[in-house]
Amino acid sequence: MMKQYINTAITLSQQLYFLNAKFPQGKGFIKKGKLVWHCQLDLDELYGSYKIKVLYDIRTSPQVYVIDPNLYEITGGVEPPHIYIFNESTTKLCLYLPSSDEWTSSKFLSDTIVPWASLWFMYFTGWLATGKWYGGGEHPEPDESFVKGKVL
Repeated sequence: MMKQYINTAITLSQQLYFLNAKFPQGKGFIKKGKLVWHCQLDLDELYGSYKIKVLYDIRTSPQVYVIDPNLYEITGGVEPPHIYIFNESTTKLCLYLPSSDEWTSSKFLSDTIVPWASLWFMYFTGWLATGKWYGGGEHPEPDESFVKGKVL
């Protein structure tokens, strides 16, 4: 009889360990069942450097915020593609289609979410230069909880 394997969630401690192992410049902690991790992503001279904050608990999708630079200032308030929240103080990235199973709690943030954020910044740089988004993907319609960049 063949053993059945199910997708089991990776613990927050395991997630933090592998984030720190793959991105030693990052720092994070786990508090009240939530992983909080900050990291400076230094891409190269062409694409620049970006500081992100990842928030994650096993019950919800990872959230990635851009801490620095302020993308709202860089774009003059013009919203780039694939953004959940975009205003003067907060930019939350859309890195995958939630209904697609590209991300599940059985995957490592260090192998998916952080590299996807780096790719997002590369496509963002191209978008700034050309006005076109070369990253492909779909962006779902915002649900009712997001109104003009504010969480209700």
